Amino acid sequence: MILLIRKIIFIRIVYKFKSLKKFSFLNLNFRKIDFTNYKQIKSFIFKENFYKSKNKNIHTFDFLNFSNKLGGKIGINLSKESIFGWYKENKNKLNFPWSEDLAAKRLINLLYNYEYINSSSNIIDKKKLDTVIFFHIQRVLFDFNAKKVSAVSSFDIIAYVISSLIINKINNRKIEYIKFIIELQIDKLGMHKSYNILEHSKFINNLNELKNILLFFNVKKSNQFDELILKMTSISNQYFHNDGSLPLFNGANNIFTKIITNSLNKDTYLIEREFTNIDNGIAFFSHKNKKLFFDVVQPNKDRISSNLSAGTLSIEWSSHGEKIFTNCGASESLGKNPEYLRYSAAHSTIILQNTNISEIKEGNPHIKFPQSVVFRKETNNEEEIFEGSHNGYIKKFKKIIRRKLTVFKNRNKLVGEDAVISYKDIRDRLIFHIRFHLAEEMTYNFTNNKKNIILKTKLNNIWIFKSDTELTIEDSILVDNNLTKPTKQIVIKGVCVNNKTTRKWSLEKV
Repeated sequence: MILLIRKIIFIRIVYKFKSLKKFSFLNLNFRKIDFTNYKQIKSFIFKENFYKSKNKNIHTFDFLNFSNKLGGKIGINLSKESIFGWYKENKNKLNFPWSEDLAAKRLINLLYNYEYINSSSNIIDKKKLDTVIFFHIQRVLFDFNAKKVSAVSSFDIIAYVISSLIINKINNRKIEYIKFIIELQIDKLGMHKSYNILEHSKFINNLNELKNILLFFNVKKSNQFDELILKMTSISNQYFHNDGSLPLFNGANNIFTKIITNSLNKDTYLIEREFTNIDNGIAFFSHKNKKLFFDVVQPNKDRISSNLSAGTLSIEWSSHGEKIFTNCGASESLGKNPEYLRYSAAHSTIILQNTNISEIKEGNPHIKFPQSVVFRKETNNEEEIFEGSHNGYIKKFKKIIRRKLTVFKNRNKLVGEDAVISYKDIRDRLIFHIRFHLAEEMTYNFTNNKKNIILKTKLNNIWIFKSDTELTIEDSILVDNNLTKPTKQIVIKGVCVNNKTTRKWSLEKV
């Protein structure tokens, strides 16, 4: 019934704005950075009727950027055939592929590639393309106001603003509302609340495009986003490991690292932002040649964090130009990130009974997640202390997990203390694993009754990992830049027998 009502309302809107079809869509390419995954598109674009697939990435129309890059009549004809075929197949549907921000992404790609597509089009094809664009404009305008604020993406915002400017219906109040939505998606440090540095970078790029759109249409509020862009760009500089790679949290990968780095290097006005104590996010430590990232994100049901992994209290560590501890990463090579890469076991964290800290669902935010993630930081001249805890296992196992990390400023040393704490006087025997996924091409040797491991890195640096209990080495994988590589992981395995079970460990460069 609700869908029927939405359809009737939308039909009325379409009829209302028919006169706007005369608008010219020329000169509306505001792309700053191209985040198109060309390798992924190449794998399907030459397949017949590929647009009928249920792969979300196909329904963004990112393939138009590939066609544009391909160029010539082949690319143009492929673009038109795919657009018109898709439109015939999907124009009357209400949910997928009109859900999330797919319509917004399609409209942006249609407008940004408009001149290219029409460079070899007859009048009939031009009119057909205008019809598709016009239909998307109306759909974007209709859906934007119906969305929850937490479900509005930066692509939704760009599509909504440019659509509103095309029909000459935008004012200062709407600009202020858009700024309000944007600010809700950024934490106080300037990090996007996806807590995925790749998504963070895309968000910055979209803010820059939004600013250029407002300038093009002579909107007086075009400088509204300058401060936000500066804040977010400045914090981006802190989110790189010593080897120049991105930390692999919440679906991040290194596909576009060079592009992101190059864009940051062009901004000479950036100020370095110091990490301050936070109540939610990715904590980080950076000093001389050491870098630590610590996941103390509070998951929620908002679409903003739909890609969050179940990796609460996971860490990544790098030093002397290379990563040591990592998470398993993410892949987009098949059009979506395999769900197992979001599991707790794919992260360098503490896991109880081989179960996920958060219950995740494909394509959606967490179903169940810790209701409390607590973080505190202490600092002195010699040390930086990070301490986090979560209650993700409280309902099922009546346990709280705590992790304390100590980084020595003038030594290449990281010390950890992991604890499983009973919420009540419960002494059931539960198995726990503390996992440390290693970077690629590392070798190892056990010493001291398997309580110590000597690690040799890719750059021939030597580290010693010590534990107060026996260690094991298990197989692992690193999925990064759409490549799956075999790696190893250090595992501390134990059984909870008391109200508080603690394991201490350390990593130090020799």
